[in-house]
Amino acid sequence: MLKTLRAKLLFFFLFATLLPLLFVGYITFQSQKIETNQQLQQTMYTMADNLAISIEEIVNERMADVTILANNTILRDSTATREEIREELRIFVNAHSIYYGALFVNPEGIVSVDLDNTIVGTDVTDRLWYQQATNQNGIYFSDIFYSDVIHQPAIVLASVVKGEDGEALGVVSAIFDVNFLWERLAHYSKQQKSHGLEGYAFLVNGRGDIIAHPNENLILSYNYLEQNDLTSDMFDGLVQNRNLFHSKSNDMIQTFSRIAKAPGFDNEWYLSISVPNERMNSPIKELILKYLVLFGCVVLITSIGVIKLSSYIVKPLQKLVFATSDFAFGKKVYPLAPDAYHEVDTLTRTFNMMTRRLVEREKSHRKSTLILETTDNGVLAFQQSSQRVTTFNRQCEQLFGLAKEQALGATLDQVIEQNGAFKTFIDCSKLSDVLRNQDFNKKYEFECYLGGQKRIFFASVSTLPKLNNEEELEDVLLIFIDITDKRKIEQELIRSEKLQLVGQLAAGFAHEIRNPLTTIRGFMQIFHQSDATKDEHKVHYDVMIKEIDRVNSIIGELLQMANPKAVTSKIETNIGELLSDIHTLYEPEANEQGIKMRLQVEPLPTVYLDRSKLHQVVMNLVKNGLEAIDGSGSLALSAYENTEREIIEIKVEDTGIGMNPQTIEKLGTPFFTTKETGTGLGLMTSFRIVEEIGGKLLVTSKEGVGTTFMIQLPLYELKMYR
Repeated sequence: MLKTLRAKLLFFFLFATLLPLLFVGYITFQSQKIETNQQLQQTMYTMADNLAISIEEIVNERMADVTILANNTILRDSTATREEIREELRIFVNAHSIYYGALFVNPEGIVSVDLDNTIVGTDVTDRLWYQQATNQNGIYFSDIFYSDVIHQPAIVLASVVKGEDGEALGVVSAIFDVNFLWERLAHYSKQQKSHGLEGYAFLVNGRGDIIAHPNENLILSYNYLEQNDLTSDMFDGLVQNRNLFHSKSNDMIQTFSRIAKAPGFDNEWYLSISVPNERMNSPIKELILKYLVLFGCVVLITSIGVIKLSSYIVKPLQKLVFATSDFAFGKKVYPLAPDAYHEVDTLTRTFNMMTRRLVEREKSHRKSTLILETTDNGVLAFQQSSQRVTTFNRQCEQLFGLAKEQALGATLDQVIEQNGAFKTFIDCSKLSDVLRNQDFNKKYEFECYLGGQKRIFFASVSTLPKLNNEEELEDVLLIFIDITDKRKIEQELIRSEKLQLVGQLAAGFAHEIRNPLTTIRGFMQIFHQSDATKDEHKVHYDVMIKEIDRVNSIIGELLQMANPKAVTSKIETNIGELLSDIHTLYEPEANEQGIKMRLQVEPLPTVYLDRSKLHQVVMNLVKNGLEAIDGSGSLALSAYENTEREIIEIKVEDTGIGMNPQTIEKLGTPFFTTKETGTGLGLMTSFRIVEEIGGKLLVTSKEGVGTTFMIQLPLYELKMYR
């Protein structure tokens, strides 16, 4: 929020100016608010009391009217005729226009006289007004009710008529026009407007029914207590305590005043003054508006002054800020001239010196980053305490198939969860053991299977000190390099050296052993063919001759290994025809064993190589494949051109017993074999021949599934060289 100096200056001055003003204004506002509310409340109380007194006067006047009528000499004369009584009643109604009519009831409760003879003879003994008038032996003023006669709200007044001797001659009754009350209430509503209160007055009885209201539809159809969730006790407390009540049903502020009772008037009537809630709050709103205008003027004047002052202070700083921002985004920044006031000039000189040093440091950092990203070593660093990754170079991205953005900032456990290759690498490196034992500055070698291939890594674990305190360690640094190819080359060199050594030994042994063996075999044949030899001995001679032949075969392989006749006689060779010949040669043997042998050769270019040697290698692989199949199975012989890598690939795939990784590693080692009668020299010779051709012999196998031998021959060299 307040991030700029200009904003801070503006806030400070406004705070220093407005805080005292707000404090004083708040106290003044509260006192005026209380005074205004008290005046409005007092005005409503006064008007309610005055209007209640006015209603009381109306009640007393009407009761006086009926009393005068009851004391009429004609009505009190027991000898007066009905016409005389009717004439007196008519004179009474004509003299008081607020009455709808009048009637006279005899002591038996039967209407004997009315103005238009419509209800003469009606029994009214069950009417409340008759009962109250006769029981109280006086006058009765009824509550407002809906009259079925005049079809609108009305009031009935009744009084006992007594003769000269005090004997009750009957009851006189008159129906009062309630509109007179409405007119009086409307008159006081006009007075409310003159006092600034736009509202109205209404009457409610003890049951909560509205009995007089400017809205005639609410009379006797709207219960005030029910609509405002008030009980009788709550309403009585409201009246007695003279509290203002907020009616949420119509958003009005109301106060109530009780209509005093009198002899003959025993009704629970309450006079209410009702003012809109918005109008009650309008003086407060006007007061708030005045204060807001005052505060606005002060803020405007203060703001203008602060802006002028801040421009003088901030302008030289803005140059420094813009230069800093440009420098942060890599833009070229020229040295700033110190031409402002002393404090800013000192800051400018410091900035110029700082940018010069940062530029030099940035160059050094870019160089270090370039080295880090282009090196063949994988570099991984993480915090020792939280184990959050802080460095993850390009080599790590390529090895694990994980973007740097996904690794940086995450913990080792989080990276392990989202990347299986990384988990395998960490497990194989035993990094957790190194961290647990605090075995830093350690260099070691480990193996790991990534992407289904065996990889060998050389790792170095060390620690990095904190930049601000070299005595405290912060990061753990793991540097590793893939030495798989290096180890393979070493193994090939070792195997080549073994082959040369074995070849040299074989050459010496073979020449020394072969000649005696030839002599021995010759004598064995003579003994075998001699007639003097017994038949049972001839069997033994057969076995001995076969074993001598087997020894000769091994010696031949040793001689071949020692001097495999360097490939010099390269001829034009059609690999497809070569494979077809081998397939034709071994297919009968495969069918005899219940093995299905397939041949699939794509059109291949003619190449130049020693055909007999390649023929020997493929035959050896096919023979091994057939021997590896126990029972029924299949052997596929295929060849195709890999145009992307410019090589010819020859595959021999069998569904035999397969080999485990340990066996695959030892293939090609002299005298290593899994056959009961094998020598291990066949595959060794095959590896050597393929190497001399300039190709590679690759092996993939899985126990219980089968083995695939792939010969990769460099197409470019074999096509060009003859």
